[in-house]
Formats: sequence, structure tokens, C-alpha cells
Amino acid sequence: MSVPSLDRILACPTLPTLPVVALRVLELTSRKDVSLRELAAVIEHDPAIASKVLRTVNSSFYNLSRRCGSIQQALAFLGLQTVKALVLGFSLARSIDGGGDDEVSFDFLSYWRRSIYSATAARQIAMLVRGVDPDEAFVTALMQDVGMVALWRVYGDRYLQVIDLAGPDHRRLVAMELRALEIDHAAVSSEMCARWRFPDHIVQAVRCHHRSHEAAVDCARLARTVELAGTAANVLSLSDPESEIARFRRDGQEWFEVRPAPLLLLIQKISEQATELSREFGLDVGARADVDSIMRRAREIRDEHRLIAPDVDAECADAVEHGCIRLETTPDARAFGTDLEAAFPRGEGRGGIAMLLVGIDRAKHVQEAFGARGVEAAMLHAASNIRRIAGPSAAIYRFVGAELAVLVRDGELEELCRIAEHVRRGFSEGQVPCEQAGEGGFPATVSIGVSNYEAAADLRSTTGIETPDQLVRGAMFALAVARRTRNKVAVFHRDLRIEPQAA
Repeated sequence: MSVPSLDRILACPTLPTLPVVALRVLELTSRKDVSLRELAAVIEHDPAIASKVLRTVNSSFYNLSRRCGSIQQALAFLGLQTVKALVLGFSLARSIDGGGDDEVSFDFLSYWRRSIYSATAARQIAMLVRGVDPDEAFVTALMQDVGMVALWRVYGDRYLQVIDLAGPDHRRLVAMELRALEIDHAAVSSEMCARWRFPDHIVQAVRCHHRSHEAAVDCARLARTVELAGTAANVLSLSDPESEIARFRRDGQEWFEVRPAPLLLLIQKISEQATELSREFGLDVGARADVDSIMRRAREIRDEHRLIAPDVDAECADAVEHGCIRLETTPDARAFGTDLEAAFPRGEGRGGIAMLLVGIDRAKHVQEAFGARGVEAAMLHAASNIRRIAGPSAAIYRFVGAELAVLVRDGELEELCRIAEHVRRGFSEGQVPCEQAGEGGFPATVSIGVSNYEAAADLRSTTGIETPDQLVRGAMFALAVARRTRNKVAVFHRDLRIEPQAA
């Protein structure tokens, strides 16, 4: 981050500012001994914000069983954090309104559309996964992109060109900002929050809202909630949300152990509540998202290439408590997604790429018998077998639960099956070394799903795999089929001719 650039931005006289009432609310709520009466008096000192807070509290957004007639009553019914979130939200909406410019060239409609969707999604996700205050998630998501407005105020058309270069993919914006300006909007947003005296964990979560894996332990869950909310906003905002739907499902399962179906059900609720919130905030966020089309596309993604969920009962699910498994030396699913996108061949003559998804069988039983260390030992043992058999060209990643993803470049299908079968056999014929199991370790098996992107277009017709997401979905489906009987290798084909490899 460029310090001179940050100093220049923060010295700009036209930056968004919070009104006195918001700053005073932030100050008071940082005190443990603040009284509801004192806080209510501060909010009521700004009649415009007070009336908006009361109107929103009594709207369908909160769906209270009885109406609140005063700010103090709202504080008593909904709590300090909820009212604080609304005050800050209305204050931000007031300060970021285009500034009265004769020619406003910044796309405030898109800005507020993303902000409202993200804030609503963050609140809903926090309510679903627990462990994060929903109103803090709401505020953090609402503040995450305020740095964009600051960058526009300072750099004008130069910054608008950066936004144009990034296109509709909001994630690309950070890289484009750093390249062009030596600073990004997440860092600016974070510093603005710090100067407005937001709590430190919110400041840090705002800084890491595009890179939640870099967040400190005390704010990592909040940062992940906000990053996942940003993906939900993309699902509802983009004209072609296919990759964002897949990312939303994958990250929700990886970070919070939430299955795809409950996550997708949130999309409808997020859309409805965002519409209500934008109305209360008096903001134009454009036409309401076509949720029916989005859900239809989500079902198509699930069913594409007939990827109907195999009939795998709960005993075969091999689910573990993901949060307690640690593999510090193995890159995570986020790194896998990034590396897959970078390595995926684009165009003819670029070679192929394959994915092996290796899952520890009966992982839940292993965890019950030997604890999290037992599952970790099994995964490390599997990784060791993969490195020994596949060689240094195979890149290994932590995927979801007790699963390892392996990327292999330019591998022929026969060679991939040979690698997968040798990994399966080598793992099952030995013992997993584990201190908790004693000197002899314990026996275990793995199931493996294989999918591959063929370099030649005529060969790709046998798999139908054309994109990174299809490669991942194919491997996940093949693994699920292999787990029907366990200790098997299954290869994905378009026509579902799954081929378990003979031992």
C-alpha cells in the first residue's frame, strides 16, 4: 500500500463524512456504561435520522410483533447494536449521495445496489451461521466499499477508467486499483472506518473483505461473512451469475459448513429484504433481481451433465467438523480456486488439466475415535501418498471437510486413473500413523473422484467439461459416486458412465 497515496486521499476535503450524530453514537457505544436513555437522546437530536430509524424498525424488515413509538423503545426491543447499525446506515446514505455535482459520473446506482445487497446478505448469513453479530456484519458490509467513493473524489476520471477496466467483476477491481494507483479501496475504506472510530475488528474486517484468509483470528469469521455476502451480491447483480453461484455454494460450505441448499434459499430472502431496505433508505438500486431466473440457473448448474446428487445416505456422507481440522502446510480451497483459474487452459493447443478429489472414508468415525488429530493424520498420510505417486507436478490443496483436491496438468486419462488407483491402494494397504491411535496407527481407506479437461475439442465431447467450475463439479460428483461403496475410484463422463477402477 502506498502511504503517500493514502495521505493524499484522506486529505481530500470532499471525502464522505459522517454526521455528528453518527460519530457521537460510535463514541457512546464504545463505552460499557452507556445508558439507553443517553443514546436515545443523541439519536433524537437528529430528527431526520430518528424518524427513518423508527420507520425501518417498524417495517417488514424487522417484522416486530408490536410497534415502537420511540428510539428508546426501539433500543429496548431490538438492542443497541441494531439501532446503531441503522443510524450508521442512514448516515452513510446521507453522506454518499452524489455530493450535488452538476455532472455525477460515478455509478452511484451500482455502488448502492452492491452495498445494500451485501449488507442485507451479511446480516442473513450471520443469522444463519452464528458466531458473528448480524448487525456488526450489516455495518461492516455497508462500509466495505466507501473507499471507492473516496478514490473517485481524489482521482476523478482516472479512477473511473480503472472501474471500467475491471468490468462487472468486483474482485478484479482491487488488482486494477493497486496496479494503477498503488492502493485499493479496501485499504481506504478501512482507514476511513478507523478515523471514524469504528471498533478495531470491524476496521480489520473491512480491510480484508476481499481477502478474508488474511484476516486476524479475532475478526476472521466476520471478514468471511462479509466476503461471502459480497459473493451473494454478485449473484443478485450480475447478468451471468453462474461462476458466482458456484463460488457462493463452495465458500459457504468450506467456511461455515453450510450445505448448498440452505445457502441458495437465502438468495430469495436477501433479495426481498434488500428491496425493503433500499426503500427505507430512500436509495435507487435499480430493478429488483430476477430471483426466479437465478434459482433456475442454480438448478441447471446442479443438473448440468446430469449431475443429479447420487443416492448417498448419511452414513456415506463422511462429514467432519470442518472448523477443528488444521492443515497449516497445505493450501486451502481459496488458493485452489485461484490456482485453478490461473492454470486452466484457454483455447486450443494449451494442454489439458485434471482434478482428483480424494476423500477420507468414514471420516466422521475417525474423528469420533481419534479426534481432529486423527482426521488430520489421515489427510497428511493421503497427501504423502499423492506426492510419492504423482510426483512434484501434482499440486495438493485442502478442499472441504476431509477432502484433498489435486491438480495435475497435461495428464492422459489412463495415467490419471493409474495415479488415482495407486493412491487408493497404497493408502488402504498401510496404516495411518497417528499418535492418538498408538504405535500401530489405524487402518483407513479413501475414495477418489477424477475429472479432466481434455486439450482436444473432440475428446472434450466425452466429458462435456469446458470450464473450471465444470471440472470441480465433475470431480465432486465422481467422488460422491465412489463413496457409494467406498475405497473406490470413479471417473466422470458426460453420460454418467462412471467407471470404478479395478483393484
